Amino acid sequence: MVRKSHESTRVTSKETPEQHGPSRRKILLSLFWSTAAANAAMLFGGTARAQQKISKELAQYQDSPKDDHKCAECTFFEKPNACTAVEGDISPDGWCQLWNKAA
Repeated sequence: MVRKSHESTRVTSKETPEQHGPSRRKILLSLFWSTAAANAAMLFGGTARAQQKISKELAQYQDSPKDDHKCAECTFFEKPNACTAVEGDISPDGWCQLWNKAA
């Protein structure tokens, strides 16, 4: 007589952390490669388009500061209301994931 084993099949699901948009690493790599492409075009005699900026959404931009970090104190901020990395009008009191303390 053959005995069959009745093993219970257990299905487990991995809970994934909630996505809050692209990672800072992904944004910085995107910014790096767009800058590198523009520099390469200039170096090899091509006409370089203006450096591409990323969207406010991708940078997770907000109009208010985060802790004591605000755009006016960032290396990318251009007075009165622009940024070299993020598209559109930028508030001096805003903040995004690319924030980097100006020297």
